[in-house]
Amino acid sequence: MIFGLLLTPAMASAQSSSSPIEQRVYIQVGGGAQSGSHTLTNTSTFTIYGEQGTIAGGQEYGGGALWNIGGGFRAWKNLHLALNFTRNSDSMDTAVVARVPHPLFLNRPRTATQNIGGLKHEENGFHLAAMWVIPVGDDMQFAFGGGPSFVTVKHDFATDARVVEQDAAPNFATVAIQDITLTTADKTATTVNLGAELTYNLPFELGETGRLGATVGFRYAGGTVNLPGSTGDVDVKYGGAQFFGALRVSF
Repeated sequence: MIFGLLLTPAMASAQSSSSPIEQRVYIQVGGGAQSGSHTLTNTSTFTIYGEQGTIAGGQEYGGGALWNIGGGFRAWKNLHLALNFTRNSDSMDTAVVARVPHPLFLNRPRTATQNIGGLKHEENGFHLAAMWVIPVGDDMQFAFGGGPSFVTVKHDFATDARVVEQDAAPNFATVAIQDITLTTADKTATTVNLGAELTYNLPFELGETGRLGATVGFRYAGGTVNLPGSTGDVDVKYGGAQFFGALRVSF
């Protein structure tokens, strides 16, 4: 008798953790932040005075605010299939450094620098995931899983500039750069996402079958994409750890 009384709560707990989730479909809208900081340098070349000069732009970008919109449905028992869209963007400053050949002497380049702002780095991602859901009591559920991600990366580069002589003959000691040309490149990359979510059912019902909930989640999706720069492909890192919160409506 005592053994049966002890066994009953344990069996009830096991059945609760393995029983299918009642709601079959959900949508969620929210936002959060993406971590990570990346740097890159894009170098272009030009010919003047019979020699080759270079223009290099150094950039630091990454992280920032994140939008997360998605939904999912119960495919089999506690297995849910989910699709989430994320978007984040960053505004960059670029330190442009030009090495300009001398008009009278070989191998005696002069250096000019200029800082410009307003360049953009954008990431738009679609994240497919198979999530296994585990009930935690009556009003909470934990989900974990992963799948493929498709991320479109758009990035601005400084690719060209006009060289202006500032010192007259015969010294030609200093130069400046003006009218910097910006080029935007974009490409869609494929990577893998892994994540987890914790959802709490709020005490609000939407009709007879709908429920309102609050979700907090974590996802990692990142990699490197080759974007066409001024003199070849440039390795541009994207993504990272994503932390988000959302309001969820389940049916």
